[in-house]
Amino acid sequence: EPVFWCSDGTQFACGCGNGSVAFVSLVDRMFSWHNQDVKLDENNTITVHDIANETQEELDFRDRVTDMSLGYGSLIVTTNNQCHIYQQSNWNTPHVEDLKEPPSLIVQCPYHFALVDVNGIQITSYEGRVLSTIKFPGLRTEFLNHSTLSVCRDTVCLVDPSQPKQVRVFDCFTGRPVGNVIQHKLDIVKISLNQQGAGADRTIAILDKNKDLCLTKAMQSGDRFEKLGAMVDSFAWNDSTDMLIALADERLQVYIYPSVCFLDKDLLPKTLQTKVCTDAGKYAQILSFYGSRCIIRKADGADLAMVITPYPQLMYQHFEKGQWEQAVRLCRYVKSPELWASLAAMAIHSRALSTVEIALAAIEEVDKVQFIGHINKLPDETLRSAELALFCKRPDEALNILLTNKRLYRAIKLHIRLHRWTDALELALKHQTHVDTVLAYRQRHLEQMKHMETNDSFKQWAQQVEVDWDTVKKKIAMEKEAEVVAAQGGHHAS
Repeated sequence: EPVFWCSDGTQFACGCGNGSVAFVSLVDRMFSWHNQDVKLDENNTITVHDIANETQEELDFRDRVTDMSLGYGSLIVTTNNQCHIYQQSNWNTPHVEDLKEPPSLIVQCPYHFALVDVNGIQITSYEGRVLSTIKFPGLRTEFLNHSTLSVCRDTVCLVDPSQPKQVRVFDCFTGRPVGNVIQHKLDIVKISLNQQGAGADRTIAILDKNKDLCLTKAMQSGDRFEKLGAMVDSFAWNDSTDMLIALADERLQVYIYPSVCFLDKDLLPKTLQTKVCTDAGKYAQILSFYGSRCIIRKADGADLAMVITPYPQLMYQHFEKGQWEQAVRLCRYVKSPELWASLAAMAIHSRALSTVEIALAAIEEVDKVQFIGHINKLPDETLRSAELALFCKRPDEALNILLTNKRLYRAIKLHIRLHRWTDALELALKHQTHVDTVLAYRQRHLEQMKHMETNDSFKQWAQQVEVDWDTVKKKIAMEKEAEVVAAQGGHHAS
């Protein structure tokens, strides 16, 4: 017989074989967060049980409770026409707000929460103040759920219900779109925003129908996706750090610093801690990941608690305060390669190059240590920024930094190092400088490789420009001397 659910998902009606109609309500709904359990009974009473303090509170409601959400020290309860916001410090006096429409979804973050109804997505503070309302033409709010809507301190992102390959990003406080619509190749199953950092650090984790887990920047202009893992069933961000946990192929994978994939993809597997989790079975879902504890709900509805190492939490505390010496000391004490690799990535992000050297040396990344040593010896910040962008495999960004600061010799030399010979020659000709330098390096390269010149441009200019290595070396030495003088002058000026 047909079954019809009501819009809030708490009741349904079904026709019976004898001609009668049955109306069914869900009872005994339970939510947990840290050491608190919340239970709604059939009499519309919510019982809040604090396990740590052994206290119990009962909250009565006149109207039928349609939805509730517990998290980050707050309990949100909605009826058809009111929203009650409780704080764990005071269960007796909630903020009560009147609603125009019954909400269909509540999504919380540590700073505020989203209420979804037919009019749009309303971002509300825990004091009951409406921060913004998000709506756009074609938004079908009834199709949004916890997997396709995510909220953090400054951003809201959602999978467009009418185009499930698109992610739209909005500002929490204005309700306006941020950046371009993010376009993925496949239909998206789940998205989630990280809760730490702000602005450029805001990251969206995306799980697609192929079970691939990717990361992308929320404030980006292009569609740059970095793949974290495959065969992922479920994932969750940590509540207080940028750690990400994923359930993949009956293994629990902890990405200590997932943003490493934007800095140095080679380090990503080294920051990964894996734990066998056969107890979870198939179709398990990660409910929450706070501190070093993770709650997994199995397919039969039972909850499984898993504990990971607490040291990454401590390292994040040092990272946020810029306490690099303490972070290095922690890694030396723990002796974990995953922790060292994560510290290296965090230090690259914060440009703490001496810490990067120590951390990379600890995991025996000799080539990277040498390159960081070379960056450390450069005379000024412009060159260090460009070389660091090159280290992070972003050569175009490195070139842009050099050209913006009019470092023409370094930009030409960067093209030569990357074997972009035609680009190097074009840049030298455009600015009428170091043409002989490009030709000299080209000749030396061809001699070393035992090749003949095949490029017509280089053949033409080799006939017109005389190449003398002594002159080239003097010009390079003068350029480097000028850089050192400018850097010292800058230091004296500051």
